Amino acid sequence: KTETSEPLKTETTEASKAESTEAQKMDTTESPVKTTPETVTESSEKGKVEESNGTQNGHTEENKASVEAAVDPELNSKIVKQIEYYFGNYNLPRDKFLSAEVKKDDGWVPMSIMLKFARLAKLSSDSAVIAAAIKDANGFMEVDESSSKIRRSTTEPLPEMTEGLQEESVKRTIYCKGFPKDGSITLDVLLEYFKKFGEFDSVRIRNYVDRNSSVQGFKGSVLVVFKTVEIAQKFLDAPPVQYKKTYLIRKWFADYLGEKKQEMEERLARKQARQDKSESNGQTKQVEFEELPRGNFLRATGFKNNTMREDIKAAVFDLTNDCAFVDFRKGEETAYIRFSEADSNKEILKALEGNLTVNGSAISLFLVEGEEEEQQLQKANEARRKSHSAGPYPKKRKMGGGGYGGRGRGGRNKRQRNN
Repeated sequence: KTETSEPLKTETTEASKAESTEAQKMDTTESPVKTTPETVTESSEKGKVEESNGTQNGHTEENKASVEAAVDPELNSKIVKQIEYYFGNYNLPRDKFLSAEVKKDDGWVPMSIMLKFARLAKLSSDSAVIAAAIKDANGFMEVDESSSKIRRSTTEPLPEMTEGLQEESVKRTIYCKGFPKDGSITLDVLLEYFKKFGEFDSVRIRNYVDRNSSVQGFKGSVLVVFKTVEIAQKFLDAPPVQYKKTYLIRKWFADYLGEKKQEMEERLARKQARQDKSESNGQTKQVEFEELPRGNFLRATGFKNNTMREDIKAAVFDLTNDCAFVDFRKGEETAYIRFSEADSNKEILKALEGNLTVNGSAISLFLVEGEEEEQQLQKANEARRKSHSAGPYPKKRKMGGGGYGGRGRGGRNKRQRNN
């Protein structure tokens, strides 16, 4: 059965401390106490559920029969998929709330509890409609005689969350980046988009919370848990994949976790080295400076004489949704393009090769590695270090000194007094 996907917590089996923190910011399995950007607001939805319960429980057998006959086949299918996702092998072990409910009454979960799940309630807030849809399905779920409770079939043993289960799901999870951050991406949009790449258990939206405003935002990346490792590998090996006009970065989630862990270790090592050097030289504490990671430069050639840096950046960003900086001056033949994510240049090169044009000119792209990369990193880090040392505000120009209309020494007021 293909299970309808929800945003879930990231497995952090081999993740660093930083990655574990990031995982906590991600969407979790939908539950009555969790609101996600893709679902309706939980508080308002809960109110709708409570209002409808009074009439739902008052259905007569005749009314229920008429409801069953009137079920929309498409709606029926969506309801069944959503329910089977909740009780499926992937989601149920990870959903602490639902797992606790399943253990209370021989696996039975009241319909009133299920209707607190926002995505299900969005499909239908009528328990009779939901019960009818499940009864027409193939037996993975059961409905009790009163149609007020549902449970996973007793012929389907309940799965348990183990370390092996977590590791297994990580092995078929793909990290995918390049989606727009303009608010147009929803879970339903993603579920529809990834259908063409094969069966999957889950699509997880990666969010962050702004420290200053506490507002949740989309990172532009998702995690797709495919049904099998083979399907995931096929997606990874496919030609460059686009969402609308933007090429997506794809990599194994396990590799992504490893890169993030290594990045954090290197960052901490550099920070410690700077502190040790400052202490040994008796220097005062310097402004914290984050050096750039490796694997995020491309060299580009083939520009027309009238090309501006902004032209290059716009063209690259249009295809990748990422372009941190372009080192280029008008009239030069070569540009160095820096991306925001470590070790992303190979995947981006694969996507952009033969597809990047700037001002009508086809651009050739090359990986920046070895000594060439060290030179670019040194140049970029030095520029950023100077910027950090200068502080957030530029020095103000001194006023007065005899300038026209100045209010300082030698300004208009002094001339008036001398007269």
